[in-house]
Amino acid sequence: MEGKPKLRAIDIVPVQFNGRPHLLLRDPLQLTDKMLVVSVQAGLLLALLDGTRTLREIQVDLMRLTGEFVMSDHIEGLLRQLDECLFLENERFKEALVAAADAYRKSPFRPPALAGSAYPADSQALKAMLDSFFEPPRGPGRPSGRRYDQPIKAIVVPHIDFSRGGTTYAWAYKDLAEAPPADLFVILGIAHYPMENLFTATVKDFATPLGLARTDAEFVEALSRKCNFDLFADEFLHRHEHSVELQVVWLQHLFGEVKIVPLLCAGFEHLVEPGSSPMSLPQVKEFVEALRATLSEWGEKVTLIASVDLSHVGLRFGDRQPITPAILRWLESEDRLFLEQVAAGDGEKMFALIHADRNSRRVDAYPAVYVMLKALGDAKGEVRHYDQSVEGHNESVVTFGAVVFP
Repeated sequence: MEGKPKLRAIDIVPVQFNGRPHLLLRDPLQLTDKMLVVSVQAGLLLALLDGTRTLREIQVDLMRLTGEFVMSDHIEGLLRQLDECLFLENERFKEALVAAADAYRKSPFRPPALAGSAYPADSQALKAMLDSFFEPPRGPGRPSGRRYDQPIKAIVVPHIDFSRGGTTYAWAYKDLAEAPPADLFVILGIAHYPMENLFTATVKDFATPLGLARTDAEFVEALSRKCNFDLFADEFLHRHEHSVELQVVWLQHLFGEVKIVPLLCAGFEHLVEPGSSPMSLPQVKEFVEALRATLSEWGEKVTLIASVDLSHVGLRFGDRQPITPAILRWLESEDRLFLEQVAAGDGEKMFALIHADRNSRRVDAYPAVYVMLKALGDAKGEVRHYDQSVEGHNESVVTFGAVVFP
């Protein structure tokens, strides 16, 4: 294989295969359903596929790092496998991406990406599943009557799969169900794949087993006109991004037909200078001000939903040690400090907490929460729930919480 091969941004997950640790490679964009299992040792070779080395230079660097000579046939064989799976950033991948993006633009709506996997594809089974999360003792109890006179201003809710985080979802959505439904739900999700810009929207309606949620194209277009960057440059990423879809399912379950605005946010802590505010970044400032202005001029009642998980720690996420009770206690302490700042409505202090250690806990919540808090102004919330999902044999943990802004 000629040139300087470059590995795409793909999912690399530690797995056990034939009783030994391996790496599972898969495409987060789902341009292909092909997956590849390679040895842990091959992970070093993958790290060298950064687009700056020829095959010969990769061979030399591998020998320098490991002391072993790897035959060029072996390297070329792995590169061919990567290419067949569309894992390399080359013309073959770009053609597949253009074709998939074109197909998404032409589709009449955004089809469900997780039905039949993260949740039941059967509508009745799905409703029964969601209802079960309200049940005590872990759940908050079924929604009953009206506790509020006005729609809830905003909620922070997980986007982990329902089987692990369903109860925490219920603690946020109970309040939403006991208030008059908003005319419009603006859902701030998280992009789990690199984007050209920090924010992206789509005008596609969202289909789920519970029906079709209509996207307010007028709101999206009005928001887009206020941004100096292309809010649709990364629209294709909505195709398989789960953080919006999971909230749509809950909204449909509780309210039937709903109108939404699907938005995705990318991470930006690496772009912010120490001690500075995210508002120092032009795109963050533009988007926050554009969202504030659009919400202000909109004549309907709006609820904001920040679709977020908190810490991601352990072997699956690149840490070297498994999860212990002490780590879980530390995570809860740090996460609750984070949630307290969220509930206080203080986006700057919330961001400063994770920026101080360059987000060592891998909190993917902060961009959506930051934008939500800036759009809300001085609103105050209440932490409703916190939970942790430990995976495998104490290998990794994902944490999440529920915050309600009445």
